[in-house]
Amino acid sequence: MVKNTDNFIMLPTVDFCFKELMKNDKVRKGFVVAILGKAPEEIRRTTLLPTELRKESEDDKLGVLDVMIELEDGTLMNMEMQVASFKYWINRVLFYIGKIYTGQIREGEDYEKLQKCVHVAGRHCRAF
Repeated sequence: MVKNTDNFIMLPTVDFCFKELMKNDKVRKGFVVAILGKAPEEIRRTTLLPTELRKESEDDKLGVLDVMIELEDGTLMNMEMQVASFKYWINRVLFYIGKIYTGQIREGEDYEKLQKCVHVAGRHCRAF
């Protein structure tokens, strides 16, 4: 039997740990400030949102995000902890961000209601 003498600390790259860290207002704000390259006073409020994307019909594909945040200016941020690459990652990102963006309005509402969406994963940050 190999005895491990290292003290294990769960890394924030583990989904569960990342999601738990983002529940803390100060940690979440610090993360957003760092990712967006803004001054802390520019980000006054971040709100956690539900992570299950709306399905229009029974047979729509379900999308479950790691962390979804709304900023005070209405910007929506999807933050995914995806360390390992997989074949259809770009397709998944586009699916998620497309659902987030189009999910902001309903029939009869004006396009001007649509807010900027930001996708964050690992070292990749994209605004759409």
